[in-house]
Amino acid sequence: MTITNISSNPFISHLSELQRMGSAAQGTTSAETADTANSFSSTLQDALQQVNNLQQVADQKVTAVTTGASQDTLGAVVALQQADLSMQLLAQVRNKALKAYEEIIKMPV
Repeated sequence: MTITNISSNPFISHLSELQRMGSAAQGTTSAETADTANSFSSTLQDALQQVNNLQQVADQKVTAVTTGASQDTLGAVVALQQADLSMQLLAQVRNKALKAYEEIIKMPV
């Protein structure tokens, strides 16, 4: 039976990248803004891909346990928890992005 490192968070690098981009956004030029937008887009796509991968791994482990191909129930539970936490984090990031968008839309021109 293997135990996955629960304390490892796949979004730490993305969070630090988002924080760096936020602090770097003060006084940027249009070329820098385009690079930042591309960087943010690629960061977001990477995060979505990681969430998808965690969901697939969890599904495979649960399927293996339920069909009897594996006895690693702890690994399946840990994978499910990682997938659940990553999905919750992704939902919170989406909520924050929507709130920011709504605030920008409400700004007077």
